Amino acid sequence: MMYAVLYRWKLKPGRLQDFKNAWAEGTRLLHENCGSYGACLHEGPDDVIWSYARWPSDDVRKACFEGRDWFSHDCFKTMQDCVEERFDEISLDVLADQLAITEDETSGPSLAPIPVLTTERLVLRPMTQADIEPLWPALKDEANMKYWSRGPIDTLEEARAYLQWNIKSEGVSCFTLAPLTEPDQALGWVVLMHRKSGVAEIGYLLHPEAHGQGYAREAVETIIKYGFENLEYRRIYADVDPDNAPSIRLLEVLGFEFEGRMRESWETHIGVRDSCIYSRLATT
Repeated sequence: MMYAVLYRWKLKPGRLQDFKNAWAEGTRLLHENCGSYGACLHEGPDDVIWSYARWPSDDVRKACFEGRDWFSHDCFKTMQDCVEERFDEISLDVLADQLAITEDETSGPSLAPIPVLTTERLVLRPMTQADIEPLWPALKDEANMKYWSRGPIDTLEEARAYLQWNIKSEGVSCFTLAPLTEPDQALGWVVLMHRKSGVAEIGYLLHPEAHGQGYAREAVETIIKYGFENLEYRRIYADVDPDNAPSIRLLEVLGFEFEGRMRESWETHIGVRDSCIYSRLATT
């Protein structure tokens, strides 16, 4: 049974935008590290801010917070600094969910409408609800997910919730890559995530059967060009596990430079892992 929590805060005057930015970053961290289903932020009567957060189960939520000092992160510190009064949480068991997006919704709020891009062999188009089932094999394959921020996703319901995060999240441009001759055949995706003014993070994952054919290089290069030329980013970076040799080779081929290693940056299904940061600048 899915689990949800309602949070309520009254903010200090003039701190709404700071709170929204910090809340978005904190929600992303919980999603990527713990497999939460994300959250929605609402403004209610009397300037009270509400957040509805959803989890696979209460056990998953509790495990996320046990032994982790989330409040040492800057985003959570900022949230606390913005709050004038915090109210008690309300816990909910989810009996039914009618919030799924419809098939004709192609993108959530982002920095710009997500375009359709083409390469010699591929079409890169906004991810839709119809792509989720074809892409589920990429998410449930153990080898494919080894160095991802979470383990394999065993059910289609979980896959749908996970990918809807990419489709609907603010500041996220999520592209499905498909053969130019078969544009409905989803081979994987590339996601460009706005981090701050002029800076974005890139991520990518392919269906296991699409590996070894140069699709990732072709798609990622196109999205990088789009990020620099159309969204005017000055820096695009990738966060990769140090043992993920294929991904590191791809980044190096694409002109990314190694910036440094963050020790014990992630706690994943294969243990506590370091992060290697690679970046490429618009000027290089």
